[in-house]
Amino acid sequence: MSLAEQSGEQNMASAPVVKAHINDPAARDVALARFAAVVNALEEVVDYETSALEQHQNPDYNDINARKARGLRDLNQSMTEVARYFDDSVENKVETLLNGLKKKLERNSELLKIHLEAVTELSQMMQNAAREQETDGTYDPFTVNSGQQK
Repeated sequence: MSLAEQSGEQNMASAPVVKAHINDPAARDVALARFAAVVNALEEVVDYETSALEQHQNPDYNDINARKARGLRDLNQSMTEVARYFDDSVENKVETLLNGLKKKLERNSELLKIHLEAVTELSQMMQNAAREQETDGTYDPFTVNSGQQK
């Protein structure tokens, strides 16, 4: 017997999924509306970041990341609510909303990749320039080995 069983706690993985209100159209509509609002809020964050990247602005990534994390948490919660009412109609609505978000995320991902590649390239250039600046030629291996002076 496990510690959780000994303490009387129920294993959540084996707990039955309650499908309450599955035939309640009003509750289903509320869950779908909340899900749509959450997806729209995530799209707004992604659109904001995408627009900033397209315009070569420097957005507040801490704020963006916090809003994305909050949005993903809310998306998971609302998806759990909507799952209670899943039928073909609900599935089509959810799929449509998620496909729209997916397209925006794909564009955002492309721009972030380009941005990160540019930052990496710039960083490499700065490192090379700093290395060249630090090396004044005094200890240049070619010069030392050939006995030449600069």
